[in-house]
Amino acid sequence: MKKVASIFLILMFVFSLSACSGGVSGDEAKSHINGFLEKIESEDYEAAEKFLHPERPADLQEFFEALENEKNVDFSSINIEKYTEFKSSLYDSSVGGSTYSLTIKIAASDKIIQMEIETVKNDNGYGIYNLDIDID
Repeated sequence: MKKVASIFLILMFVFSLSACSGGVSGDEAKSHINGFLEKIESEDYEAAEKFLHPERPADLQEFFEALENEKNVDFSSINIEKYTEFKSSLYDSSVGGSTYSLTIKIAASDKIIQMEIETVKNDNGYGIYNLDIDID
């Protein structure tokens, strides 16, 4: 009986942690990422930075202009080719909340670009936490 009660308590604790974080749905993450990419496309970097998680601010203008110069890519026309994979977690202790990671292929200029974007929802806010860009 004690074993069943212990398992029940552990499960209740795990569910209470995931309930606090609220989780990130795929539709919510895609919508957020699409809004972010629209701002990058229009070079409204200040508005794009509002899509970032409060714990992970960045100078997006400097970042994207450096990519454009180094890799000879123009982000003024972004087309999402496909979503290639996703991973979600109701609670991730490294961020203290829920995560949703999405890998997408986009076309910009004449290049195919793979982006891995992780969104996080925790007590400090919601937004893009990690952004990794691989340009062929």
